[in-house]
Amino acid sequence: MKVRFFLIAGLSLIIGLSACKKESNPSNTNDSVLPTNIFDLKVKEDFNFKSTRDIKMRVNIENGNYAGEVYRINVYDDFPTIANTITSGITKVGDDLELSFRIPSALEYLYIEKVASTGARELQRVAAANYMAANFSTSQTLQLKSQPSSGLNCTTGCSTTYNNYSGNLSLSSGTVCLTGTYSGNLTVSGSTIIRICGNVNIGTINVNGSNPTVKFYFLENSIVSVNNFNMNSTSVEAYNYSDSLKFTSGWSVGGSFTNNGKMSVHGNLNINNGAPNFTNNGEIYVEDDLNNNESLTNNNYIFVNKKLKPNGTSTTYNYCQIYSVESFENNNTFHNYGYVKCYDETKINGSTNFYNYSGALLSTKDITINGTLNGPSSSGVGTIKVADNTRINGGGVLSGRVELCDSSGINTNNGTVSSPASLSCANYIATSACNPEGFGTAQVTDTDGDGVADSIDDYPTDATRAYNSYYPSASTFSTVGYEDLWPSQGDYDFNDLVLGYRIKKVLNASNNVVEIYNTYLVRALGATFDNGFGFQLDDVTPSEISSITGQRISKNIVTLNSNKTESGQTKAVVIVYDTPEPFINRAGGSFFNTVKANGTGTFDTLSIYVQFSSPLAGSKLTQAKYNPFIFVAGTRGTEVHLPDMAPTSLVNTSLLGTKSDNSNPSTGRYYKTSNNLPFAIEVPSTFAYPAEKESISDAYSYFITWAVSSGANYTNWYENVSGYRNTNKIY
Repeated sequence: MKVRFFLIAGLSLIIGLSACKKESNPSNTNDSVLPTNIFDLKVKEDFNFKSTRDIKMRVNIENGNYAGEVYRINVYDDFPTIANTITSGITKVGDDLELSFRIPSALEYLYIEKVASTGARELQRVAAANYMAANFSTSQTLQLKSQPSSGLNCTTGCSTTYNNYSGNLSLSSGTVCLTGTYSGNLTVSGSTIIRICGNVNIGTINVNGSNPTVKFYFLENSIVSVNNFNMNSTSVEAYNYSDSLKFTSGWSVGGSFTNNGKMSVHGNLNINNGAPNFTNNGEIYVEDDLNNNESLTNNNYIFVNKKLKPNGTSTTYNYCQIYSVESFENNNTFHNYGYVKCYDETKINGSTNFYNYSGALLSTKDITINGTLNGPSSSGVGTIKVADNTRINGGGVLSGRVELCDSSGINTNNGTVSSPASLSCANYIATSACNPEGFGTAQVTDTDGDGVADSIDDYPTDATRAYNSYYPSASTFSTVGYEDLWPSQGDYDFNDLVLGYRIKKVLNASNNVVEIYNTYLVRALGATFDNGFGFQLDDVTPSEISSITGQRISKNIVTLNSNKTESGQTKAVVIVYDTPEPFINRAGGSFFNTVKANGTGTFDTLSIYVQFSSPLAGSKLTQAKYNPFIFVAGTRGTEVHLPDMAPTSLVNTSLLGTKSDNSNPSTGRYYKTSNNLPFAIEVPSTFAYPAEKESISDAYSYFITWAVSSGANYTNWYENVSGYRNTNKIY
């Protein structure tokens, strides 16, 4: 009865979630009527060539542990264990937190995390919109990572399609798509890609040949049942994006497999010795045993109805949740960064290692230790929670910052407990999207007295600072590219300056900005002009800035105030550099990193620190009010900005509306041609920019389609997706 009960429980935990990104190949796009090059392109007047959208989000927490409890809100672009942090905020129970931030247009869902002062975490997934709301009431709303999008389908890119086919197939080349219904056996060899999009019932899949380069894709909305899948080679790859992939007679994995959806294995799941990797980003249910004989990485949820057995020379990494009903038998190396639940006995067998890292929890009914339990070496504590019986035999060792908690007492202890390891129950582990159980009681500390607990305070000993917020994220860069012939029309390779940048804002407990740190990477200079770069804060005055450090000023072009803002400006203008030459190292030629034959040069990282005279409201420093620009060939008044971003007070206004420029300051129109084309563009990633003299529309297949649709289609036009790029025209 026990096995049957947990089988039902495991299935009930599997929930349906949809993709994180919008479909990259929209249908009903008639490319034949589009212009063939950017010089013939005309777009709508209100389209500014943005690959981003500006979000306003309201977050409300209805209930807490006590009135006025303070929480931290984090916003991510994916499930937190694999995501980039976009922005954060501090709020109290009953208050509304207003967040303004910018995201890539292609991002369809955001993940909003509520973190209590105790460290307890809850998570919501909300569809991205210009105006959004997230409400946290009393319960955790999301536990599992959503299924990412494959970006593939069975309507384009197929060399052969079998629709509503019944019978055996022998496939040896090309991209083969199965649509509608299919039943039969598959024999695959050579260099073949299989895309499965329909309702498919496969008896046996055999992959034959010496080192075949075969790839299987079980795509979104497919329903797939496989009796036997014989991969037969470590060079074979399989990817699941289906919500319904079923192996009816168990499965022995011989190649690489990545699960991004939901799958069930009715029988044993065996990861064979030599299989390159098995990665789970979705949900897996195993009816019998899971035997890992090589490499397993779990980023989400695995439920094993019988035995979890890391065997032989295997290595297992758990970053989220793994459940095992009958037993967990560790026979090699297991790294636990998340939560492992065993409903019966855990065995750490001789000459094996179980690493339980900071904040990780192994919760089990019984445990027998003949090998080594390891904890972190320097900071944090991992916990082993035992409900009934603990036996530490002669070969058993506890080492590092790990505690074993058996509240009923240790039954047998003939092993070694090396300090700082302990037999105690003092640790606290908060509940989270990956750990629904948690452990212990939190001790809330607020060292600096700013009302934000140390556990959610990025600056726990500084009352003037509480947390960081980022654009585009804590670990990525956005890119701006400029044409410097303005007001004349350029060649639209947007590489006269290619600049990567990241902004970190430091905020206090009242969500006001104390300071900003901007990081800049000059990646390319496809220009003979010696151009300077700066940015205007459109809603900040020069007097609101206390000081600026990190600027590279070496020519007599600009004049600075005592606080290092540019003098003569109505708004705060920061000149980052007046010439890039002192901090770039050219590999050859007059251009820098735009001509392939010249080789690749290197550049220094520029760090600009801006401190404000007093903390400013976050609404004054949104990304929409960050206005980067270049000034051309040492002429300060010749500025080039992103479309419809106003120039600074020092611009030569006589140039506006001349030659190819169609600016009209009276209507707020700036830096566009009569066809509404820009002189600068921003991409919210590390952009693979065009090579010298190669138009962006020639380098990127769907740039024009995206522009004509006013950004509605191919929102991810700049990504490295099959068919999107002409690599010969990209540096």
